[in-house]
Amino acid sequence: MVEEVTREEISKAIFDLANDKAPGSDGFNPLFLKKAWQIVGDDIVKAIQNFFRSGLRPTLVLSSRSVIQECFTKNDIIFANRPLLPSRKISTYNFTTLGGQYGNHWRNLRRFSALEIFSANRLQMSSNVRAEELRFVVKYLFKSSFKGAQKVDVKAFLYMLDFNIMMKMIVGERWFHFEEEEMDMDMSKAKLDEFMKMFSPPMMAALGDYLPFLRWLTYFGVEKKMLKVHRKRDAFLHTLLDAYRNPNDQSTSVPNSEINQTILDVMLKLQESEPEFYTDDVIKGIMQSMLIAGTHTTVVTMSSIISQLISHPEVFKKARDEIDKHVGQSRLLNDAELSKLSYLHCIINETLRLHSSQTLLAPRESSEECTIAGYKIPPGTQLLVNVWAVHMDPESWKDPDSFKPKRFLESKEEKRGYKFIPFGSGRRQCPEESLAMRVMALSLGTLIQCFEWENAEDENNGAIKTNSKKAEDRSVKIIFRPRESLTKVLRLL
Repeated sequence: MVEEVTREEISKAIFDLANDKAPGSDGFNPLFLKKAWQIVGDDIVKAIQNFFRSGLRPTLVLSSRSVIQECFTKNDIIFANRPLLPSRKISTYNFTTLGGQYGNHWRNLRRFSALEIFSANRLQMSSNVRAEELRFVVKYLFKSSFKGAQKVDVKAFLYMLDFNIMMKMIVGERWFHFEEEEMDMDMSKAKLDEFMKMFSPPMMAALGDYLPFLRWLTYFGVEKKMLKVHRKRDAFLHTLLDAYRNPNDQSTSVPNSEINQTILDVMLKLQESEPEFYTDDVIKGIMQSMLIAGTHTTVVTMSSIISQLISHPEVFKKARDEIDKHVGQSRLLNDAELSKLSYLHCIINETLRLHSSQTLLAPRESSEECTIAGYKIPPGTQLLVNVWAVHMDPESWKDPDSFKPKRFLESKEEKRGYKFIPFGSGRRQCPEESLAMRVMALSLGTLIQCFEWENAEDENNGAIKTNSKKAEDRSVKIIFRPRESLTKVLRLL
């Protein structure tokens, strides 16, 4: 800018806005700002002038594969922090969750997660949970088919499945029950909607996080909504804790666990020996992270995969042929056989590349000055990595807009050199990657193995058909018809 924007120009821009214009992310419309101008005017002018002068906060956006690699190898520890956004303080239990600042507390949490939740040994121990939940949903779909073609809302169906898996791992209890009356009742739909909202990642930006002058204003907008959701979520998690501590209390008791040792069992035992570290807030923070990160992104990705398989029947057939070859048709796919299904994993990887659940990785923040690509980056700089740009770079991917799972089959190099980073990289890489991949592979593989899929929205109601409409732009509803060759197996569930 040649000249600084003046108070008069800012005031005129705001007062020229229509009174009924939709409110911004802070929740307030122009009419409110006009009426309160004598009170908030000075702060708004100062904030806008500062924004044009230096921006909301120093931010570095990386879209180049080579620069991202430099950042995550040479400067990973410098960018290991997360920005401390005021609006997130309450929902992260005062920044004591895995989304908190890098330091001893965070390293201890990460170590606990790596050893007690996501290690290869723990995932193997919990394989029976995933198998049991898949058997329940397959049994439900098989029985439902007796009543004729049943349209299944894929996103809702997968969310209940995934949420049940997480709940069984955490407390040993299935939360949603796949029963005919349960799936059809409005009460069940309301319950599902409530939990999907309660355990969804925060999408709204609070203006006060970037303009401290306006913190008091946004507190009553976006932050108030986030606080309301957090209170409901915290009450739910607190009830689960009480149920474990008071197993004889019928009002809060959790049914006997169907697995030997749940994650909550482990955390409560650790709390007895290290009460100063494993506080109730820390335990609830870990449970919260699993129920949010472990359900939302997994369900979004699986929904996209199903959409792609609907639009690409040849890919579906190749995946089924692979399963029939390595598993057969006399039993269901199990966790131990997933490593043999290379093409199924290619489908998952290609969908993660093409339809990543997040365009940008979760923001990081520099703790000290560093140099990236020859530029000096000051401390306190927010780092945003553009995953979409990396995954759609024509220099790294041939024909990047096309869905081609075989690209991952043809070359192992496709996942190397920071070309493919759906789960991030470095110290802040998503710890749930291995669990998410197992859940997606087993769930999708089992559905492919056991059922013929039909597009419920296709007028001809034929087998899987190509749809010109982009998969991510439509709500997917599927009719699952049992495969004739698997009928004997399904009857024994």
